[in-house]
Amino acid sequence: MQTENVHLLVIEDKASYLDELLQWLRDEFGYQEIVTATSASEAEEKLVNPCDIVISDMRMEQDDSGFGILDWVQQRNLSTVVIILTANDTVADCRRAFRAGAWDYISKTMSGNTFEALNDSIQDAIAYLNRWGNRPNQQWLEENITDLEAEYWGQYIAIANQVVIEAANTEEELFTRLEERKLRRFTTTIKKIGDLRPIADLISLGESDKLEFKSSLQWDVRENKENKKLQFSVLKTIAAFLNSAGGGVLLIGVEDDGKLFGLAKDLQCLNNGSLDKFERHLVQLIENHIGKRFLAYLKIRFTKVEGLDICGVYVRKSEQAAFLKSEKGIELYIRTGNSTRSLGVPEIYDYL
Repeated sequence: MQTENVHLLVIEDKASYLDELLQWLRDEFGYQEIVTATSASEAEEKLVNPCDIVISDMRMEQDDSGFGILDWVQQRNLSTVVIILTANDTVADCRRAFRAGAWDYISKTMSGNTFEALNDSIQDAIAYLNRWGNRPNQQWLEENITDLEAEYWGQYIAIANQVVIEAANTEEELFTRLEERKLRRFTTTIKKIGDLRPIADLISLGESDKLEFKSSLQWDVRENKENKKLQFSVLKTIAAFLNSAGGGVLLIGVEDDGKLFGLAKDLQCLNNGSLDKFERHLVQLIENHIGKRFLAYLKIRFTKVEGLDICGVYVRKSEQAAFLKSEKGIELYIRTGNSTRSLGVPEIYDYL
């Protein structure tokens, strides 16, 4: 992030000083995104659209207007740096400002160039945020990670003021949306929730304890005909990933050796088959045989690899045991190495 991207809110009630300050900020230091206010009440209205850094006079319509801004920012957990710029500096006010969470406290009457000192303080704040991010946002993310995974798993999210303000499938798409809304701010925390690796990359890895290939959902490759019993092979793997630490990914349309088979034959098994119908059919199978509540732990995606459609089912570990309802009854599956196996009653007891 560069200086010209920083969003500043400058609060100053003396017009002549405000003009001089803006001239230095824009012409001398290169800040482009600047909003102004001439009172604390006006500033609170402007802060509805959060900014990166607030530069606030201390004494305006009230003797402690600057403290009012600090309190307003703190009470609303705004992800904003506040710098106090005052001509009425005192030791008591300085101490009070820092205890209230101010980033800096600068005297307008200090020796030397006040505006250069202000720019240095802004640059220090930028460097800190670039390196460490926004701690309130980070803490909120950690406290709410379970809910965020359920809603945004596999996506990039932008957090400002402890609220998700945007989400997208790629980081580039997220940045574009933030730029369009003029919300790409230093105090916005960008985080990827979960890991959805590209299907083409996964195919090159080969099968493992967290990655399995299936040629099809219900087309028997050897017999060259539809075989609905094969659907349970897919469901067993999904259930096993739900029950395994770290979850896993199931690719449908890829043979065991990594050779591509695609979904064309599976689509033929559906009336006017399409990828949308394939997904709905798979979701219905999961609802009927594993349970609707487990859909929150899944992401289904499609991509073309060498001209063939491949389905990826990304599964994260469920907080509850996932049982599979089949013609054999109710079973519990787990992953052991590269294979999926069912547990007997004593093993189920130990697992639970």
